[in-house]
Amino acid sequence: MYLARPPSCKQTVDPSATTSTQGLMVPKTSTWIDTHEAEEDVAASEMSVSFQEMSLEDEPSDISYLPPSGSSQSSPDRDSGSASANGDGWAERKWLVSESRLLQLFQICAVCGAAVAETRTTTHSSQIKIQWNCLNNHSGTWASCPDRRGMAENNLLISASILFTGATHTTLLDWANLLHTPIPKNTQFYKMQEVYLIPVIQQAYRDQHETIMERLLQHCASGHTIDLCGDARCDSPGFSSKYSTYSFQDDTTKEIVHVELVQVTEATSSVAMELTGFQRGLDYLLERGLKVGFVTTDRSPSIRKVMRENYSSIRHEFDIWHVAKGVKKKLTAISNKKGTKDLQPWIRSITNHLYFSCDSSKGDEEVCVRRWTGLLHHICGIHRWEDGGAECTCPHPPLTEEQQKRKKWLDKNSPAFLGLQTVVMDKDLLRDLKQMTLFKLTGSLEVYHSAMLKYAEKRVHYGYDGMRARTQLAIMDHNSNVDRPQATTKKGEPRQRFVFPKQSDRWIAKPINKKTQQAFRDDLMQRVLERRDDPTVIYSEPPQHRSSAKT
Repeated sequence: MYLARPPSCKQTVDPSATTSTQGLMVPKTSTWIDTHEAEEDVAASEMSVSFQEMSLEDEPSDISYLPPSGSSQSSPDRDSGSASANGDGWAERKWLVSESRLLQLFQICAVCGAAVAETRTTTHSSQIKIQWNCLNNHSGTWASCPDRRGMAENNLLISASILFTGATHTTLLDWANLLHTPIPKNTQFYKMQEVYLIPVIQQAYRDQHETIMERLLQHCASGHTIDLCGDARCDSPGFSSKYSTYSFQDDTTKEIVHVELVQVTEATSSVAMELTGFQRGLDYLLERGLKVGFVTTDRSPSIRKVMRENYSSIRHEFDIWHVAKGVKKKLTAISNKKGTKDLQPWIRSITNHLYFSCDSSKGDEEVCVRRWTGLLHHICGIHRWEDGGAECTCPHPPLTEEQQKRKKWLDKNSPAFLGLQTVVMDKDLLRDLKQMTLFKLTGSLEVYHSAMLKYAEKRVHYGYDGMRARTQLAIMDHNSNVDRPQATTKKGEPRQRFVFPKQSDRWIAKPINKKTQQAFRDDLMQRVLERRDDPTVIYSEPPQHRSSAKT
């Protein structure tokens, strides 16, 4: 099978050839177009895909000539919505056509209607070219797609589509081989990726990056600061990673501002790659002139130290989600021990209280710590107590006597309470709470990392240039869809879906956003073709297997 586009053909006519064959009168037709010499005319002339749908010049049609009954007759208006009819160039629709079906179109001469005496097919990956000669010495050449400076356009488009959609050539090649559909092989694909695809991705990424940086610099020039979130992603689980990408996100717009790709050979170990990427990325943003107000990260000890020693003017905040996840893990482990089952019903409320303590403190470190430790009084049914000579109360409304009796409060001397106390009063946790009072989260970065798996799977190894290009594709995809609104029904009601998380015992309604927009891919495809048309870009065609058949 081959990918085919609306045909174009170069034909030569013998002046001595007659326009009738075996008593069959045929009309003279307009000259077909050569894809190598007049590609621009192909878009302008609305030629039919079928050989029997040729437009006439001056002479009226001869009703004695009837096309084969199997041919389709269609008017230009029947497919007015097709891309080819609208002249969309590379974006026109393409079809998988069986070779035997394609050769049926070359049984009759397109010029005089005589039988075709000889056809010769030549293939170059996804492109097939057919040379034909009829009994009246008319001949022509047809190609399934146009050429770009000697390269089949579809070969370049297939390679670009593989990379730009986050797929791998190995997977697509297996699919194509099973379907017996020729596409560029490994050598040709990786050569195109090196010369055309990766440079185009890098240039498009730089354009988007500079646009974001220009906006941030203008924001800083007006006297404001930039708030950043940062997190690292390794290319494989465990402690044997080869790459680590450290991403910085604007906390206001949720756009990825900058990313650093670190290879393990640039650091002392795979664990140290995170710190290397963080320092390198933050230094770059500061050197560009950004005024950073605070940076939110996880509780990495190495990043905590370097922020304290080298970036003391920038406030360092911790992501609450990571802390709450660790607290929940410790409480779950304690509740599974003997005599501590009473703690299990409280775990969800305890983690929610951690979020509440950080959110309601409004930047006050003492209030945050006091509200968190007040949990030890509330969970025992005590809602008013003294702390350092000051009277404290729970922030919730007063409970009725019935509510007070219905709650399963913990006893201060029970193993469940004592285990909870060790978690709540942990010195490291109380210290870190002071860096969580602005209630900052890096959940949107986790969403970006999840979407990045589409372009760079952790179970697949990529070269350095390929890994960088795929990371940049993920960033452009994320930044292009960062403001997606919630989808609505035909009645205008917001759409939602219900999920049942494993960690939860209840259904949760989550909003459904509108589908992502992938317009940046169309721009990349156009840039690839423009780069191919650039004569200054040197591309040496790798040796490819070309097949030829004569009938």
